[in-house]
Amino acid sequence: MTEEGIEHSWNVEVKIGTESDIDTYFRKATGYINVTNHQLYLVDYDCLTMAAQFEDQLVPDKNCSKYRIDIKNGMYKVELIQFYNVDQDEYTGNDQTDLLLNFIKVEHVEETADKVFWCTY
Repeated sequence: MTEEGIEHSWNVEVKIGTESDIDTYFRKATGYINVTNHQLYLVDYDCLTMAAQFEDQLVPDKNCSKYRIDIKNGMYKVELIQFYNVDQDEYTGNDQTDLLLNFIKVEHVEETADKVFWCTY
């Protein structure tokens, strides 16, 4: 999300439904996730690293547990659309939302093996 390591509190919008028709943004990535427990959590790097280091730390932690997304089980295509370039402090396309997470229920996963995921934006 940042190339310079700048800390930022992101304004994230979550949509569950159809593919977006947004064509103006800073960058976009697409991937897939299989929901198995009727929920997902947005977590931060601190939560992940603490859980990786210490057995008594959980994901989500107390702070990130409030970022729960209730969603039906199944396979979803996920569009992550970033409007805010935190390194340049500028918006492209939408200045009300920093990130849009769009979940689209799918029956199968499209092949993406020809690209490294984090380089698909």
